[in-house]
Amino acid sequence: MKHSIKRLALATAAALACQAAAAAPFQAIRHDAFAQSCQALWGKNAARSHWVKDDGQGGLAYAPLNGNGDRIMDFSSAGYMGGGVALPAAPVKATVKPSGNAASDLANIQAAIAKVAALPAVNGVRGAVLLAPGAFLLESPIQLASDGLVLRGSGSGAGGTVLKAQGAGHAMLSLGGASASLTPVGSAAAIADGYLPSGASVIHVSDASGFKPGDAVMIRRRASAEWIHFMDMDQLVRDGKPQTWINAGNNNETWLRTVTAVDGKSLTLNAPLSDSFDSGYLGGNGGSVQKYAANGIAGQIGVEHLALEGQPRGSGTDYAVANLDNLSDGWLSDIQAHNFTGGVVVGKQGRRLTLEKVALSHDHNNIDCSGAKEFEFSIAGSQVLVDRSASTGSKKSFYYATQAQAGGPNVLLNFTGRAEACGNIEPHQRWATGLLVDNADISGAIALGNRGADGSGHGWSMGWGVAWNSKADQLAIAAPPGATNWAIGSSGALTPNVPDAQGVPVPPKLGAVDSANVRVGPDSLYLMQLCQRLGPQAVKNIGY
Repeated sequence: MKHSIKRLALATAAALACQAAAAAPFQAIRHDAFAQSCQALWGKNAARSHWVKDDGQGGLAYAPLNGNGDRIMDFSSAGYMGGGVALPAAPVKATVKPSGNAASDLANIQAAIAKVAALPAVNGVRGAVLLAPGAFLLESPIQLASDGLVLRGSGSGAGGTVLKAQGAGHAMLSLGGASASLTPVGSAAAIADGYLPSGASVIHVSDASGFKPGDAVMIRRRASAEWIHFMDMDQLVRDGKPQTWINAGNNNETWLRTVTAVDGKSLTLNAPLSDSFDSGYLGGNGGSVQKYAANGIAGQIGVEHLALEGQPRGSGTDYAVANLDNLSDGWLSDIQAHNFTGGVVVGKQGRRLTLEKVALSHDHNNIDCSGAKEFEFSIAGSQVLVDRSASTGSKKSFYYATQAQAGGPNVLLNFTGRAEACGNIEPHQRWATGLLVDNADISGAIALGNRGADGSGHGWSMGWGVAWNSKADQLAIAAPPGATNWAIGSSGALTPNVPDAQGVPVPPKLGAVDSANVRVGPDSLYLMQLCQRLGPQAVKNIGY
């Protein structure tokens, strides 16, 4: 117990140090001791990208895409606590042994969770429920809905803890509040920048008098008919019927941020925005900033060190691994999941999450490649880091997909994907932005582009995405109107066309390709950006 408390204290100290650094105005380039001490992360790759280079002073230099200042964004705020913070080592407060009965197993686990949920929190964490070695039978999801809860197994390998799916199809784990709402506070201020570039963390507003450092704000980008036409997304047709991509007048993207500084009419945010705001297409009220209050969003919830067992796909019962929604600053760590139809789903209100060492494996799949695919990792939230994870043996799935209007940064780091067929890293629909695929190695395609009339008009599924030092059979990298996607230091057959996309109204152009088939330095863009922003300890905190 003393050892656990000491680990918790050390993790908390590291977290507080990184939080203090992150609270300062966001800077994508550092010229100080941090930058100099990050030199090792350049790796042994001699090639350099045109888009991200060493500035000669130990920092990163970003080449603009155009005269508007658009460039590759800083992705380093993805992950638990905004990146670079070690997962807490929660002390064990309750232990549960398997009973051999599905109803008793779930009841015993939920009773232990309720016991820990009633304890006081220390630095946001109440404690861990430890599952003893053996098999627990589950006919319903384990619910972790209160702040500061950790469910910990006794290991994900042989001799550890296994959660076995029973009964009708269901998810095995549910992390986050039962329901959530974001309530606007005060008046919205219009974004006054005529053009706000992608990757910006400083914005100008019509009236900043209602804002101060520390305010939680939502930045909204409203779609306009002019912008939708500019994107050629008013021409989608399927089976002879028009398809709707994004409705004009709706907020097509929303980012949740914290104000770190106010200077006149400018606001500095704690993390950059993943899309551009062009008033020429969006109109004068196309972007706004407003304070908000969050209700029902839980935090500091994690599941770690266990295995899950489903049933092979096509067996008649479909199970899913985990749902994470209405959750901020949560995690999955060291999870082995075998034979699940559905994978890990992060909902729209999932934010600042780390999914590390999550391995999904499948014996076989009795469904052919036609029709809809399942998702191994489905990301609708923001600032989500999927790290050192894998999908193997699945015949019909998206390894990883962002969902509609998911605003970045989102990061897929050191991912391995091996499917018999049909496996892709492929943003799924309706203009998600700001995805970094960093050091992925997969069979199938990395597809950042236009899905056309697929689904019900998925259209442009990704803008301002980056494939960095990644390897795939195919790199489908396209440039949306007014934006681009990058393939840098990556290998695979290049094309602007998303595999099997139907009803694309205008043939897309190839995105920005640099150093094809030749790896570049830094070896990992995410880790270098993290080191530049918070220092080398932040990189060590997440296990590198």
